[in-house]
Amino acid sequence: MDLDEILNDFGLGTYQVTVCTIIGLVLMYSNISPLSYAITASDLKYRCEIPQCDTDNPSYNQDWLNLAIPVNNRTNEPYKCLKYHYIPQNTNKTNISANSTCMQGAFNVNRKEKCNKWVFDEMERTIVNDFGIMCEENKWKLSMVGTVNSVGQFVGIPLSGYISDKYGRKYIFITGTVLSAIFGTIKSFAANYYSFLVFEYLDSMASSGVYAATFVLAIEFVSPKSRVLVSTVVGCFYPMGAVIMGFTAYVILDWRIIVRILYLPGLLVLGAAWYVPESLRWLQTENRVAEVAKVLSKVAESNGKTIPDCVKDALVVNIKANGNVTDTTNKNQMTCRKLMREIFDSKELLLRIINCSFCWFTITLVYYGLSLTSVEFSGNKYFNFMLVNAVELPASLTLWYVMENFSRRKTQAYSFFFSGIGCIMVNLISENYTWMKLFLFLSSKFAITMSFNAMYVYTAEMFPTELRMTLFGITSMFGRMGVMFAPQMTLLSAYFGQYVPILLFGILSITAGALSFFFPETKDRKLPDTVKQAEFEVEI
Repeated sequence: MDLDEILNDFGLGTYQVTVCTIIGLVLMYSNISPLSYAITASDLKYRCEIPQCDTDNPSYNQDWLNLAIPVNNRTNEPYKCLKYHYIPQNTNKTNISANSTCMQGAFNVNRKEKCNKWVFDEMERTIVNDFGIMCEENKWKLSMVGTVNSVGQFVGIPLSGYISDKYGRKYIFITGTVLSAIFGTIKSFAANYYSFLVFEYLDSMASSGVYAATFVLAIEFVSPKSRVLVSTVVGCFYPMGAVIMGFTAYVILDWRIIVRILYLPGLLVLGAAWYVPESLRWLQTENRVAEVAKVLSKVAESNGKTIPDCVKDALVVNIKANGNVTDTTNKNQMTCRKLMREIFDSKELLLRIINCSFCWFTITLVYYGLSLTSVEFSGNKYFNFMLVNAVELPASLTLWYVMENFSRRKTQAYSFFFSGIGCIMVNLISENYTWMKLFLFLSSKFAITMSFNAMYVYTAEMFPTELRMTLFGITSMFGRMGVMFAPQMTLLSAYFGQYVPILLFGILSITAGALSFFFPETKDRKLPDTVKQAEFEVEI
């Protein structure tokens, strides 16, 4: 008897449902840190202040604007930091009356100059006007916030993985969430840009492992029969964190208050520490049988059952059996260098690793790129941000049905294709059809979300057991590179036009979709244990 058999016998009870609900709420909270910079470092709409024309309470839109400020042809908006040279009235009295200093001829359109005062379109407050990060040449400072956030994840994920294996999933569940809440709140009090970057990095590093540890904690707490249902439902909590963040930003409009409202509730996880148990499987591997039995008793009681006295003895026997397996695994790990040599000797497997790495890079770049680009899209940026994240809910539920009824290869390829086609179509639709462009944009995010979630399963199924986690880590590492490049897409948009990032997303997605047809089909097939078996998948 092992844990899966025991949990299958107990079913899914109220205690498990309550714990998984708390886990879902923490997952929802964990989505704030990797996307918060889309709000805090969001660029604003502003123009130069024209002292001769603007009143004491100036507004952004004025009838004389095109006379005083040059227009950016790429965006059809006034330049943010350039203005035409003002001609003093006494040098051109024929064109300018004594009471009107902003008429035709008041400015020399052949002479441009920079300004040091600005008029903002709305009363919104981000690090742009808080830290004085104005003008196109400083746009890189805004995208750098996202890169620093990604570097924090890159460092924090392997570190949290090690801590999780050593001290337990619950340890990361609690400490990662609490530290993120602390660092995030301190970030809201940052006095300058560089102190903001420091706490952005610390916040990202602390929270980076919360999603994986918390998700594993949920699926290890239920029976195999309930794992697909639980993973789907719990996973739906994740995008809701971004939706709540977008709504808060829409209402508050002050990044410091927004961050405090979003981060401080993370401290409430301390109240759940006594209720949420440690991972049963981790406790079992640590030979903490008494704690396993105590948790199982709660599960049994909530299901209207009692745990038999023989279960504890059965768990002890199973641990001893697993100990023998562990010894064998350690011996196998001694030959890892030999196995890596086999991979490089296997043309099929090596090409599969390269192909999979490219697909992971594309998925993360497009997935996060669309979320970040949504704030640059026409219309209310917060409304767009909420929509582009809310669409992940139906995408996750749709994928559940699709993967149960269609092949892995077609699911992966066509989700890439639909995302790529949607991105390209966004650029082909006229600006007059805003809702159509938004629909295609959301469709692209819908499809890439399906591709993202499917890739987790597909990657695990196409590699051999003896190197599965190693190769999963290598390929998903390239995915982290996509996360690092995603914040730079707004910089690309600023210099080359808004259509360029979306076009790039479309080309990469279609390319990845075509390459997905070279993957083996793995649905309803036994997982390969060896390199030879993984090679044989291609021939089936």
